[in-house]
Amino acid sequence: MTGTEPTGGEGGSFDALVLGLPGSGNLPARWQHVEPLFAELSTAYASGGPIAAESATRRLLAATEVEDVDGVGLDLRGRALSNLSAIAEARGDAPAAIDFATRAIAACTAAEAAIGSARRTPEVRFGAVINRAQTLALVGRSTEALQDLEALGAEFDHATPPLLVFGRHNTLGGILLDRERFADAEVAFRAALSAALTHEPRLASYAYSGLAALAHRTGDPRLAAEQLQISRQLQATGPIAAARTEENLARLLLDRGEVDAAEERFLAAEEGYRHGGDPRSAAVSRLGRAAVLLARGKLAAARRLVEQVRAEVLAQGDVWAQFQAELLLGDTLVAQWRFPAADAAYRRARAVCASTGALHEAARVDVRRAVAALTAAERSLFPAEKRRMRRAALDLALPAALATDALRGRFAAGPMRERWIRTVSTVAFEVALQSISALAETRLAVEVIEFLCSSPSLDAFAPSSSASDRAPENDRVRFAVLEAPYALAASGEAGRASPTATGGGAPPPFVRAMPGDESFRVWIAESERRYGVAIRSAEAVDAW
Repeated sequence: MTGTEPTGGEGGSFDALVLGLPGSGNLPARWQHVEPLFAELSTAYASGGPIAAESATRRLLAATEVEDVDGVGLDLRGRALSNLSAIAEARGDAPAAIDFATRAIAACTAAEAAIGSARRTPEVRFGAVINRAQTLALVGRSTEALQDLEALGAEFDHATPPLLVFGRHNTLGGILLDRERFADAEVAFRAALSAALTHEPRLASYAYSGLAALAHRTGDPRLAAEQLQISRQLQATGPIAAARTEENLARLLLDRGEVDAAEERFLAAEEGYRHGGDPRSAAVSRLGRAAVLLARGKLAAARRLVEQVRAEVLAQGDVWAQFQAELLLGDTLVAQWRFPAADAAYRRARAVCASTGALHEAARVDVRRAVAALTAAERSLFPAEKRRMRRAALDLALPAALATDALRGRFAAGPMRERWIRTVSTVAFEVALQSISALAETRLAVEVIEFLCSSPSLDAFAPSSSASDRAPENDRVRFAVLEAPYALAASGEAGRASPTATGGGAPPPFVRAMPGDESFRVWIAESERRYGVAIRSAEAVDAW
């Protein structure tokens, strides 16, 4: 099992948007003494990324912290705070990044009240809102991030700089993707691509990375690879952008079993992040190298590396990097036959999902735990222990399968929904049925089959899948359920909730497999309790 998949949508690692410095020239006499700091900032950023610019940024902020600060000083303060936010995030200090961004927004708002938009202060505020949204999503506060971005969109007009338009769309796409609102994410990424191609072609590579992430997350690795190659060809925005594409390509190579090539790209990505002054992303990218070690069977080394990264991301407050690390640690411990420790790691990953409301991700984690329980049963020499572990697998897999089946109703009819069924829901039911078969629960098997038959058929409404829509034929469990939760690296900004409710409606009625017997409702009720999704209505009909 690998531990990675491409993610999309980075809106903030762009020169002026991160620095928040456009319009800094033509300072009045009172503030001309800080003018040299802007040249120093730009030079430092170009040579070493945000962190290299910290000293000059702090001196700029200090210069504005005077009692009689005027509107221009507030504008300068907002710019400095916005840059310090980017620096804090690059260091992995998400709480500080959010605090600096919030202070930047407040300073800009005060400056606008004093001097209006004469110094393009609203643009600095817009950039701070976009950057803060990325960081909010990073720590699992994606609902707040989406609210901020939606409100920001209402302020944009035809005069808004294309860089900011692009940044908002691309950031929005990344957050929507990580919430598995795939259709909405595609709209956002394509809007970002349009803005880039029309006004800022150098940024198109970011939008293509987002579209690649979308293709990968919805089961189309061929298209994902094509989009990443386009992204790579267009890259002209510095080492961090190049590093993200290298990391994403590495993940796709690892999916295909090209371990040596994947390792080379993971190493290149890590070096690119370091050179670009982004140690947080460098730390997270090492999970890819740990996945390479796991694929090679170097379990002790893989575990050491995962535990190192896990400690780093815990200190940084990056909840979705923690999620990835816990999953990969669990996978490694399963491979070492350390099943209780593996389940503890999976439980910690599940707790991240629960804390952010991403209960559909919790369902995926539970299927992963069920696979581990079945593996433990196979390894056990004791019949009672075998049965206990198989029962545990069933108790995990079946409610999760029922929930993933219901979640397909939240996708619009089409290839994405069909791929969800094929690569997530169907696989979850396979694991559940394996558990049922091992336990010789014939009656329950009949109930599950009747449940599947009663699920609304989507084939009449969705286009037939093309070759590019098909999931890889080999190892479907690994592809669909075990890898999908890992965040792809095009953004590194994640926070998951449920797929978008576009194609659903009222849940179908409960089907009694045996007349008068509604015992299977217990399983449905438990699934609804765990995952917060309506599976069957109160209405009941007989199958026969």
